[in-house]
Amino acid sequence: MGTKKYEIAAQSPKDGDEEEVEKKLEEVGTVQIPDGGYGWVIVAASFLANVVVDGVIFTAPASCTPLLKGAFLSSDSRVSLAHSLMQGGYLLSGPLASALSIRYGCRFVTIVGACVAAFGFVASTFADRIEIIYLTYGIIGGVGFGLMYLPAIVVISQYFSQKRAFATGLAVCGSGIGTSLFANLNSLVLQYTDNNWRYFFFYLAGCSLIGIISGLLYRPLQPTDAQVEQAAAIVEKYEKTKQIEHLEGDKANPEHPFLAKMEQEAEHQGGDKVWSEHEKAKEVAREVLQEVNNPLAKSDAFYPGSTSSLNQRERTASASAVDKEAFLRDTRRSQLSIASPKTGTFTAVKEFLKGMVDMEQMRRPSFLLLALSGFLTMTCFYVPFAFLGKHVDRVEAHSNETYTVLQKDMPITVLGFVNIGFRILCGRISDSPDIDSSLVSAIALMGAGSIMVAVPLFSHYWNFIAFTVPFAFGIACFAALRSVMCVDLWGTQKLSSSFGTLMLFMGFGALLGSPCAAIIKDFSGNFDLSFYVMGSLMVLSGLVCVPLKRIRAWEIERETRTAPVELQPLNA
Repeated sequence: MGTKKYEIAAQSPKDGDEEEVEKKLEEVGTVQIPDGGYGWVIVAASFLANVVVDGVIFTAPASCTPLLKGAFLSSDSRVSLAHSLMQGGYLLSGPLASALSIRYGCRFVTIVGACVAAFGFVASTFADRIEIIYLTYGIIGGVGFGLMYLPAIVVISQYFSQKRAFATGLAVCGSGIGTSLFANLNSLVLQYTDNNWRYFFFYLAGCSLIGIISGLLYRPLQPTDAQVEQAAAIVEKYEKTKQIEHLEGDKANPEHPFLAKMEQEAEHQGGDKVWSEHEKAKEVAREVLQEVNNPLAKSDAFYPGSTSSLNQRERTASASAVDKEAFLRDTRRSQLSIASPKTGTFTAVKEFLKGMVDMEQMRRPSFLLLALSGFLTMTCFYVPFAFLGKHVDRVEAHSNETYTVLQKDMPITVLGFVNIGFRILCGRISDSPDIDSSLVSAIALMGAGSIMVAVPLFSHYWNFIAFTVPFAFGIACFAALRSVMCVDLWGTQKLSSSFGTLMLFMGFGALLGSPCAAIIKDFSGNFDLSFYVMGSLMVLSGLVCVPLKRIRAWEIERETRTAPVELQPLNA
């Protein structure tokens, strides 16, 4: 079977034709997605990374805010800035994590991220003022977690196609498990260490290093020896044809990534003479096939559903031919630049960021509305995790009961478990093209915001348990359906750039949210007004999602009217 494929592959259907050679290389060089097998180990590793990252980010603020306030004699707003820097840095470092993952692989980036986060937390133990905590715990810890989180999401797409929604759903359940686990574990650690904040940061550093296990398990898919042999044979034959026709100085078109990267890698390893030595040609082919099969080199890397549902969404997606052409051109060129062995790391990251932030999208009202929604949602997203306990304390103070530490942690614990169920539900929604993802997300966010507004009115403990259901639904839909909404509105060709730009808006929202809530508390004397304001903003974030489909349809009509018409020559 392998020999037969080799013979067919070695026969270039049209010698010297780059496009035909590129098609052959794509057929031969694309590593088949297993949809299982070792992929389930990848799911477990991603699950573990989500447990650690989201577990710490969601629960650490509530646990260590009182300790840092006492240690540095700071206000809620000043301490909240440290947490928001970590939460914002975790999102803002997403594009950086993407660029580094393409260049160095998910395994390396995850391990580095775990070490960076651990270093930041250990360095925090030596802080003698809150500004040091901003740098070590906030910025360094946040960037480290960002480097761990993004590979945990995209690595699933390398191993799963038809079962991707199920696999992604299992992996992101780690977020809910981590929230529930750390909500209780943090209290136990603080109790055991007599509320020593320095020991608490050592504990966070130890938890971060668990991410190294995930990184070690992220084994990239490798091309088979037969694929390498076939790819090398195709390019060898093509290069010999170029020599015969005295075209050996011509370089492949950057829009043909397989072929262009083959020539680029060959130049790095010795020039055209590589193709006259079969073993060296195979070495070049293996290196290139590994690079072009990187999960982030695919346009659907951020899509959580199966490829079959993606194809159905693509048929109805609001994407223009101009979008598709620009996507293919820019993506291929950026991939070529990033993975180039002669391109420095800083230059490679800069090139990727230029492709990740889509200025054309920034001129579209539909995108600006979705970006505004993401910004507003993230402004409110972490507020209940950090400050819901203050309202539990208020209810306790007005009742005749005394709540245990376990009872005070219970709302966040339940929130984590409820979030698991809704994440799985959102996975099913992402696999159902007939469901309007924008409308579902809008309803979920408005429900979550409404229940936030009601928190200051709670007068019984069970109210906080009930709060977890609509709020968990809102944040689950927001986290799981944002990339699906990008596909529905602009198609797969705009998914990576749109999602990357949205992450920047969301990161800035996370930076502002908790400090703003704390500042409102400092001025008003309690957190009532904070929840009124933040809940209202989340309702608004849902409202602006309602007209997205109609606005995008209007944009398509406008773009169609203003598109240049290509004139065809008249036949004589």
